[in-house]
Amino acid sequence: MLEKVYSIGSGFCLLLMILPLALPYSPSGVDLFDLLLSVNFYFPMLLGAAGIVLGWLGVKGNVRFYLVLLNSLMFTFYILVTWVAVFGFQEP
Repeated sequence: MLEKVYSIGSGFCLLLMILPLALPYSPSGVDLFDLLLSVNFYFPMLLGAAGIVLGWLGVKGNVRFYLVLLNSLMFTFYILVTWVAVFGFQEP
């Protein structure tokens, strides 16, 4: 039973990371990416790490594989975006 809760939590973390990229603006006109970053600059990476851990503790089988894989890909993407934002936009 607890494994299902972990898998649902991992899926929720994945959804929170994918949604700002899939729907840049919500129907109410709010920028979802800015809303995600308004919590904390490193919040997407925290969600990615939590999603990987929760996916690893979740239901075994294909569900675990895909949750860990997709959370890892999104975590890597947000690490890359953060790295570019911190080091790429500096004045020479």
